[in-house]
Amino acid sequence: MPKLKMTTLLINIFLLLTTCSWAQSDLGIGVISINFKDKDILSFYLNTQDSQPLRKIEFFNDPTINSLNILNLKKNKLWLKPEVLEIDNSSLILRCVETNDQWLKVIVNNQSNSTLWIKRSKLTKFMNWESYLKKMFGVARLPELRQKIRTLPNDNSKEILYTGQDCYQVKSMKGDWIEIFTSDYCDESYTESKTKIKSGWIRWKNGSKLLIEYFITS
Repeated sequence: MPKLKMTTLLINIFLLLTTCSWAQSDLGIGVISINFKDKDILSFYLNTQDSQPLRKIEFFNDPTINSLNILNLKKNKLWLKPEVLEIDNSSLILRCVETNDQWLKVIVNNQSNSTLWIKRSKLTKFMNWESYLKKMFGVARLPELRQKIRTLPNDNSKEILYTGQDCYQVKSMKGDWIEIFTSDYCDESYTESKTKIKSGWIRWKNGSKLLIEYFITS
């Protein structure tokens, strides 16, 4: 096969695989933060008409790690692959794809895009993506998709030249774009960031593909 045709074929295969991987996980309309404590139980239902849950997770104070934990965590991790699961930080975040007055449809597995329903309760807190990203300690562009920082939320606006490691917080959102700024803690000693940004714009998503990574804590 000629070299040019082989190169074209490889590019097409890469684009196909990339498109398929993007389609596997729906960003939804926002996220659900689970504010759990000792002895709380979170039940997951296949349908809102069901009286018995399909799955459930139980939280408990685990003296072996001096922290809250999930009962049978290893077993539950076989089906539960949420947006965030950090036991040390008591963080359980699920992407949400649908809501009503009593129920929340969440993605329980970001790899398979499988969904279940949970009931609205004192354990659940819904946040749209803008509110959620504004709460993050920091955000950064994906290293493999080192997009340009723009002065306005469009690809034709002027590029902001940036030197150093990404270290931003989110100021606002407009469609697929987020307005970022350099936090006070983003100095050279912390991140090797050498460019201070008061206001710049990057894309945070493309369809259902996140174009950034975010950090809940330092």
